[in-house]
Amino acid sequence: MTKHQRTSGDVWKGIPRFDLSKVRSSRWVIDFFLAKGSTQLIFGSYGTLKTTTMLAAAWAVSQGISFLGRKTRQRPVLYLDFENPADTMKRMCVDGKIDPMSESFTIWNRADTPTPHPADETLVNFVKHCKKVTGHSPWIIFDSWTSLLRVGESGDKVGEATHIFRAIRKLCDMGATCTIIDHTGKSKRKDPIGTSAKMTQMDSSHCFVVQRDESTLLDASSKRTVVRVESFLKRYAPKGVGTFSFEAYGERDRKDQWHVRSLLATKDRAVLKLENEVEGMKKLIKSNRAFGQEDIAKLAADEDIASRDRARQLLQDGIGKYWKSIPRRHGKITFRVL
Repeated sequence: MTKHQRTSGDVWKGIPRFDLSKVRSSRWVIDFFLAKGSTQLIFGSYGTLKTTTMLAAAWAVSQGISFLGRKTRQRPVLYLDFENPADTMKRMCVDGKIDPMSESFTIWNRADTPTPHPADETLVNFVKHCKKVTGHSPWIIFDSWTSLLRVGESGDKVGEATHIFRAIRKLCDMGATCTIIDHTGKSKRKDPIGTSAKMTQMDSSHCFVVQRDESTLLDASSKRTVVRVESFLKRYAPKGVGTFSFEAYGERDRKDQWHVRSLLATKDRAVLKLENEVEGMKKLIKSNRAFGQEDIAKLAADEDIASRDRARQLLQDGIGKYWKSIPRRHGKITFRVL
């Protein structure tokens, strides 16, 4: 062994090493929505069905059933409710066919006992016990962020958020998966309230937005609402990956109480736009077999299928998927629909 090799080994004496062989690869608890052992932020304005949706997601994970068409991996789930009246939570559970007395799911509602803060030793012990009994660490949902702040705090300062994130990160380091439900501020920007440090601390974030032009009052007693969930799987995938939409159908009963009867996955607006663009480009290619890229791009712009730049990008991205390219003389390329 050379002197240089001996010196290199001595440098790390007393320093813990990051051993890749001891670290498991990332896994989804809910495919392209919730990663195991991560911190997740769910946010949106009032009335975007965040609690209803996350209760449905929690129940799906606890039972190992799909959530809006996405595969789940079964885990015990603890939903910590800091703000909803008990009768409201009851109605949501009844509507969603959710049983909080299930062996793998429950709701801790403040009406019974004060809901614990992330730093509470009760949660630390729960994570340990859960792993020991079931072999899996739990998913813990905090509803909502403002209830985790100390009295008198607004959440605008980094220091007011730091102690919360440290406590939640500790739970995640123990194996738990943690979600915080939050609200957007009064501004039109799609940002959660309080310090921007929340976004830097989170492993993934999901903004709930009601699609006003797609939501309709069907009659005096029923309504269809479409919600777009704009996902940022920051630590796991590029921005936009995982974004989806769902449709909620609600109706009013004889006592004038509204109930959400169903949550169904629906095609996202961006997906529908792309599909329409692709179909339009296919028609142009079929009708103009001798046209090259620039000719087709100009036609696409003239017929309002897509701008020239967008059409060029679609043509390139669609090669091998929707159409094939055929080299011609003088470097010209034409296309044929597959």
